[in-house]
Amino acid sequence: MKKITRLLLCLMLFTFYGKAQEHFCGTDEMNRKAREADPSIIIFEDELNEVIRNYAEEQQISDAGRDCPIIIPIVFHILHNFGRENISDGQILDQMRILNEDFNKRNRDTNLIVPVFKSIAANVGVEFRLARKDPDGNPTNGIIRIPAMQTYNGTDQAKLNPWPREKYLNVWVCNSMEQGVAGYAYLPPTVAGVLTDKDGIMILHNYIGSIGTGAPARSRALTHEVGHSLNLEHPWGRTNQPGVACGDDGVDDTPITKGATTCNLNQSDCQFGVIENVQNFMDYSYCSVMFTEGQKTRMLASLNSNISSRRNLWRCENLQATG
Repeated sequence: MKKITRLLLCLMLFTFYGKAQEHFCGTDEMNRKAREADPSIIIFEDELNEVIRNYAEEQQISDAGRDCPIIIPIVFHILHNFGRENISDGQILDQMRILNEDFNKRNRDTNLIVPVFKSIAANVGVEFRLARKDPDGNPTNGIIRIPAMQTYNGTDQAKLNPWPREKYLNVWVCNSMEQGVAGYAYLPPTVAGVLTDKDGIMILHNYIGSIGTGAPARSRALTHEVGHSLNLEHPWGRTNQPGVACGDDGVDDTPITKGATTCNLNQSDCQFGVIENVQNFMDYSYCSVMFTEGQKTRMLASLNSNISSRRNLWRCENLQATG
């Protein structure tokens, strides 16, 4: 009976999420290149790590004095050549629904979380809304369409017309990227110095939402990249690709892992008898359904830090300025 139950669960996951895709996240490589070009980034990393260490104590103070909920204004820059990459407003709204469900533990597939991780599956408590005012105070729907050939080269050079990163989370949507990458984002310390104008997320159009050019199996990619933007690493850390060697992301409640590109929910390759968190939004398994409480703390600490202006995003004055 146990074997039958496990088989049915695997079939459910396969049916819902589909096969693992060819495209992966380029965050590790982009952040590595940035560190090599600007060694001072380590200073900002140390500063933010100190904020994280002190956050548990500071949280009581910051929460007590909070006048506004944590709402992050988003602007989507759709880079297109009048092709399929010029995705509909409806596809973006669908992605916003998914993003808010994932960050507030409202996603219906939490019932699939394996028992060992159910108690630490986190409601991060962060809401995302499309901007309603542009940087000049004019009305907007938070969706900007930019005809540009850079849609075929989704790199930092394609991050056209960024809106002020202290007021908006910038997301650029493109047609194609190099080396099989689906998207990438910089960690807050990486863009605290010379890369200020490159802060934000670059992502393929068919990894946005579950409708249009998107698909349910790819619809958590933006959740993953926003996690990076709020200072989450891949669960295996930054030293290897998934499945190569055991690694650590610096979060206490995410087990040491090799990472996964398939949905083996019993994966235990790194520590004898310790199940790895294959269903984590920051893994590559394509059956991701959760953040952990430790990851929640790390993200909220980043949002309570001035590094790369993350704290200003949800200040009451900024929420009024962005509508």
